[in-house]
Amino acid sequence: MKLYSMIVAALLLPALMYSQTTAQEWYDKGLKLKNEKKSSEALTAFKEAVKLESDYKEAIYEIGWCQNDTRDYVGAIASLTKARSLWPGIGKVHFELGYAFEKISSLDSAMNNYNLCLQINNTYSLAYKQLGTIYYNKDDYETALDNFMKYEAFTKNPITDYLYWYRKGFMNNALKKFEEAKISLKKSLEFKTDYTNTYLELGYSSKNLRQADEAIEWFNEAMKLDAKSHIPYNGIAEVYRDIKKDTDMAMTWYQKSLGVKTDERKACFGLGYCLNNKGRYSEALTYLQKAIQQEPTYTAAFVELGYSNYMLRNNSVALENFNKAITLNPKNENARYYSGLVYIIQNDKAMAQKMVDELKALNSKNADALQEKVNKL
Repeated sequence: MKLYSMIVAALLLPALMYSQTTAQEWYDKGLKLKNEKKSSEALTAFKEAVKLESDYKEAIYEIGWCQNDTRDYVGAIASLTKARSLWPGIGKVHFELGYAFEKISSLDSAMNNYNLCLQINNTYSLAYKQLGTIYYNKDDYETALDNFMKYEAFTKNPITDYLYWYRKGFMNNALKKFEEAKISLKKSLEFKTDYTNTYLELGYSSKNLRQADEAIEWFNEAMKLDAKSHIPYNGIAEVYRDIKKDTDMAMTWYQKSLGVKTDERKACFGLGYCLNNKGRYSEALTYLQKAIQQEPTYTAAFVELGYSNYMLRNNSVALENFNKAITLNPKNENARYYSGLVYIIQNDKAMAQKMVDELKALNSKNADALQEKVNKL
């Protein structure tokens, strides 16, 4: 009988000790596990704390944090919503709730919570980073960069996230701030050297800064990482076409691009442009038409196709292409200038003058040159 009692006591002791652990002790245990990056175990401990004290706001917040860390975002929203009601003046609660909403793509709710976080604490750096990322994905680069700058101003830790620096560089490129873009993109390379897009963006920055050889180097680095991507081939082709003025080399690289991706639109356009430049207008037609097949709103391709037809004296077809370009881009100058040349060939002074007037309204440098030709009709 004594032995039986001892066995029962031994079995009951862990359960007894479990039930006697206080909410505070469970909470402290959860924090320790969380700091050890054991989020699932920490979650269990925090839940035990809440079982003993249902309005334990700190523990409820930590439950939401752990649920975010374990990707249970719906669960995190439920926990953090309760934490927010109990602890409304704490910025980190709003931040974590915003993060959970962001992860399920409820972006309005995410942004609202990030902004509430910043109303409480306007130096909460991660809220600026997340808002910046949301605006980046919305293609609102000015607002995104403003938030990123605030993130950098308030963060207390070195920023080692390669993707952050890549995105900042990408946006500066999009806003034509090429020198600033290069600074961020090179920073991205410090933390990840095998992300192809970083090299592509560096090539793009350098090309637009007319740093021809450096641009080619960056595009070659991208090619080493992804030989099946047509983008670096096109990039090198554009360097030869626009900076080095070497049409033959540009065509060679555009052909390499088409070898990777048949009928790729930019390569087809580039070849058509180069063929026009070499006076091979009939050959250019085929490539430019392919470019438009791939992208029916390709304004530059319509202009170039119109130019091919203008040079081949296919005047009606040329005007059709120029008009399409103007419809797609009402501020397009080249389409108006060459339309004016076609109207001059047709002795249509009224329409030629109309093109001049529209160019003047656009403050185009081509307006005076076309006016001189119209005056001679």
